[in-house]
Amino acid sequence: MAESDWGFCKDCEWWQIDPGSNSTDNTMGLCTEEALQSFRLRVSGNSGCNRYSSGEPAHAAGSSAAPPIAQPQR
Repeated sequence: MAESDWGFCKDCEWWQIDPGSNSTDNTMGLCTEEALQSFRLRVSGNSGCNRYSSGEPAHAAGSSAAPPIAQPQR
């Protein structure tokens, strides 16, 4: 795996957080990457994976709930 394929959720376009939240290591949110949506993954900004895509997180209420109740916005 190339190093450029991996990154932190807080810097990924597939990460979705609650409105008004900041992208920090401890912020919890929902992974909205299409192949992973059915798993309703609740991840922190410090989490990361090889489906990383650089970008700004989306925002939707309920993204940090356990389990997440927000619908993916992308």
